[in-house]
Amino acid sequence: MRVVLAILFCSLTIGTGYADTIPKYKRSYFGGWSDTDGDCQNTRHELLQKLSTSSLTFTPNTCRVLRGRWLDPYTDRIFRDSSEVDIDHLVPLFYAWQRGAYLWNTSKRRRFANDERNLFAVQKSVNREKSAMGPTEWLPPNVKFRCSYITRFVRVMRIYELQFFAREKIGIRKLKEQYC
Repeated sequence: MRVVLAILFCSLTIGTGYADTIPKYKRSYFGGWSDTDGDCQNTRHELLQKLSTSSLTFTPNTCRVLRGRWLDPYTDRIFRDSSEVDIDHLVPLFYAWQRGAYLWNTSKRRRFANDERNLFAVQKSVNREKSAMGPTEWLPPNVKFRCSYITRFVRVMRIYELQFFAREKIGIRKLKEQYC
């Protein structure tokens, strides 16, 4: 697989950094939030439960978390209403797609999209600002969290055998020197 990726990434266009051979991305290729244990709470709401540092309030059917207490590592701010936070994919789905996830089967994509190692509860607006960018293009406003962010980002990329573009490898190295 690494040889295939190396060949594909050799065909990168200089201006965009994207290979011409990568199929068009659709978020639906990664599925949605899973409910693997069948308790009506999907990954988002199970993660909100795990990350809350106080008691929780649920919808009447207990399928959704409404209130809790979440510390957003990106901003170092506390949120109490679940509607104020997004569950962010540390390594964004589109970013992963462009770096090898397009070669995965549906099951692996869904596993990646729901992997808690790749998820954070963060302020909605900051998540939207981050969009599909990686560490060389965007870093959390909370400077104290930047080393952890970069380190965890690289770890998730390695776990899933995703490949940084050459210029990103150099950028990541510089960021580690600066923040770690």
